[in-house]
Parts: sequence; C-alpha cells; structure tokens
Amino acid sequence: MWIRKLPILPTLITLLCVVIMFGLGIWQLERKAEKDERLLQIAERQLSQPYSLEEIIANLPRNSNASSVIDIQDFPVSFTGLADLDKVFFIDNKIVNGKTGYHVVIPITTSSGTTVLANFGWLRGNGIRGELPNLPIELHDYEVAKMQFSGVVSMPSINQMVTETNKKFGEFPALLQQIDLTQIEKHLSALAFHPSGRTYPFVVNLNPDPNTEFVRNWQAVVMSPEKHLGYAAQWFGLGIAALTIYLLSLMKLTHTKNNKEK
Repeated sequence: MWIRKLPILPTLITLLCVVIMFGLGIWQLERKAEKDERLLQIAERQLSQPYSLEEIIANLPRNSNASSVIDIQDFPVSFTGLADLDKVFFIDNKIVNGKTGYHVVIPITTSSGTTVLANFGWLRGNGIRGELPNLPIELHDYEVAKMQFSGVVSMPSINQMVTETNKKFGEFPALLQQIDLTQIEKHLSALAFHPSGRTYPFVVNLNPDPNTEFVRNWQAVVMSPEKHLGYAAQWFGLGIAALTIYLLSLMKLTHTKNNKEK
C-alpha cells in the first residue's frame, strides 16, 4: 500500500503539528464565542436599572459554582454607606497607559450594617517600590457622611500562579497581589470588623467619575473577540502551511526516487 511508503517520522511529526495547530485554532474560536456572549451580556445588563445589594445576592444559588458567577456578574448596583478608610486594600501591579499603580479596594458599611467591597479604581504609584501612595483628599467625604455608590458587580478571578505574600492579617493599609476575597476576609476578620453583619461575596467596580482622581476604565474582557479570531486564523494558516510543505516535500521525494529507479 502507498501508506507504507510514507516516511514514518516526518509524517508523524507533521500530523502531530497539524492536529495541535488546528486544535488551537478551534480553541481560539471557542474563546471568541465566549467573549461575544460576555460582551452581549454586559450590553444587556447595562440597559437595566441599578439593583440593590439585596436583589443581587438573592440571585446567588446556595451552592456556589461556576454557573453562579455569571448570574450576578456585570449587573449594575446602587447602595449607600460609609467608607472605612482605616481598612484600605491596595492591589499591586496594575498598569494604565504604561504607568504602574494600584487598584484601591475599600470596605463600605451599608445602612443595613452589611459590608460590600468597592473598587474605587486605579491610583498611580509614587515611583518608590514598597511605599504606597497617599489617598486622594476626596475620599474623606466618603468616611464622614453616607454617600451614594453606583457600579457594576465583579466576581474577581484568582490567578493560581500568583502567590499572596502579605500574611500580616489586620495591618492596614494592606498591599495584596490580587483581589482575593478569602485573603481580604482574613484581614477584616483579624480586627473583628464585621462580627454581626455579612460581607457580600463580590466586589463593586465603581462607575467612572470625571471628578475623581481614580482611573476607572474597567476592561470587560482582556482580549477582544476580534483578536481571538485573528489568532484562530493564524493557527489554521500555520496548520495548512505545515501540511502543504509536507505534501510538497513528499512529492519531491517521490519524484527523486522515481528518477533514480529509471
């Protein structure tokens, strides 16, 4: 059979590469579909009126799982409360327009006595590693009087490759590597911050405000669907190119053998 005449090692390597490349292309198309669905969901939910915290939490199933995350993600929410500036979390290594800084997360005590974590946005660092920047003076207004807060619900994803280094629970301001609700809970519990109230299991990314020093250009998705489509085209193209090169090489090899046999 003609299959037995094929060079074994080059054939196996080519087939393996083609399968991997086409698999990566299909994966990128699946990621594009997920991003399209996510952006459509955001657009739909932004058209709705802001929900209360109680309405948001009512949508959470009792058993937390991956499907429960999407139930409340991106919903607009509005609430009133007092910011506790004695318990500020700085989230390290946030870059905006090529400049390094921090996301500032502050617990808000609502009128009902519950606690919600609010991400006030990005604040530029002072250029000195290990030295946290001063909070804007505007924040003091949030501490002395109940203020209205509006934003969207965010369920922070945990990067398993990042190891949290801050184990000094209860010492503030606290510098964290990422928004890890479990770590934040440990810091707050170390001060018995909310012995009777509850802390909501999500973060509220506050809406953009031209009158604040914080930058709030929240990214709904890190990579756009168009980029995923472009990467898929590249992987399919590489797979086709590898297969084409193999076939051309095989034809040349066969032609050479035929000439020698004559």
